[in-house]
Amino acid sequence: MFLLMHWFKRKIKNQTALQRRTSYGILAGCIGLGSNLILFVIKVIIGLISGSISIITDAVNNLSDTFSSGLAIIGFKMAGKKPDHDHPYGHERSESIAGFLISIVITFVGLQFVKSSLSQIIAPNVVHMSWPIYVVLVISIGLKLAQVIVYHQIAKEIESETLLATAKDSLNDIYTTIAVLFSAVIQAQTGWQLDGWVGLGVAIYILFSAVSLIRTFISELLGHQPSKQLVENMTHQLVNYDDILGYHDLLIHQYGPNTIFASVHIELDSSWSLDRAHQVTDRIEHDFWHQLRIHLVCHLDPIDINNRKYAKIYEAVQAVVKHYDLGLTTHDFHVEELANEDELIQFDVVVPEEITTSDDELLVSINHDLRQILGDVTAEVTFDHHYMGDDHTLI
Repeated sequence: MFLLMHWFKRKIKNQTALQRRTSYGILAGCIGLGSNLILFVIKVIIGLISGSISIITDAVNNLSDTFSSGLAIIGFKMAGKKPDHDHPYGHERSESIAGFLISIVITFVGLQFVKSSLSQIIAPNVVHMSWPIYVVLVISIGLKLAQVIVYHQIAKEIESETLLATAKDSLNDIYTTIAVLFSAVIQAQTGWQLDGWVGLGVAIYILFSAVSLIRTFISELLGHQPSKQLVENMTHQLVNYDDILGYHDLLIHQYGPNTIFASVHIELDSSWSLDRAHQVTDRIEHDFWHQLRIHLVCHLDPIDINNRKYAKIYEAVQAVVKHYDLGLTTHDFHVEELANEDELIQFDVVVPEEITTSDDELLVSINHDLRQILGDVTAEVTFDHHYMGDDHTLI
């Protein structure tokens, strides 16, 4: 395996970053596909020869891993396919659709083996074990261990959460096969009928894995929360720009591991020319694409940092918001002079998830308290609930 990885790394050294990721992903999928298929065939044969329902159930678990490896190949292949007229955001979510369908099949298989295992418990059949069968089970554990090592190496090379999860699944399979081997040895030495019970345990494990996969794929299709690492990478990139005053309202839309669109509000000095502001945001968008492979769109928020009157109003807003002691924060602060010389105060309030007070109640309270301090003013407030990461706003 180590020689294979070394040779493969040399072979693809001239490829682009995206091409290398696709090549590594396909390699991992092919290794998993081949090794899991071999394990499935061998275990089915020895399971039928011995009459062990637990070995056959473990074989089907390897078959599900074969499907997963095939799915990984399809997923990485689709990741390299360009968007077209009908699918402008790419085709990567087709991986989730295929995974969802396979998870349903795995669930059905798991239920069938629960039934078979219960029958074996109620009316146990004689299990015929021999030393070649023990050797095969030990070899299968070694193959799974090799999978874990390779998956970890490739996942580290391309920073793939999917392959890290696959490595964890292979590690769980090692524990499952060890349980089957242990029960076979105990049954051979003592005559205790453990085969049906171990088969039931493996079947239940398959069901739990299938249900977990179904939940994962449904979440991906619905549009799940981006990973903490992705948000941290983006916020780390944004805080390094010294010529912006701050940023907030970060939104991330994922259409697969390699297709990410995002938007963010960038705070700039309102005295800047439009050309200068455009140059800064254009550079940020350029950096996000070439360094993080993220399609970012920046929204300009001009901040009047030298207006004393606005500063006084802003201080009043902060005093009111902090008085509620709800962990509220504000951004996008603007003041508009109305025709009747009243003032319209516009700002956004970020509301933590645990707050149960409604937006309407907060709006009424904020307007009432601001009028107590500033007189005839009106607050137009936008309440934010679903943005990613922490705001790094000047105001």
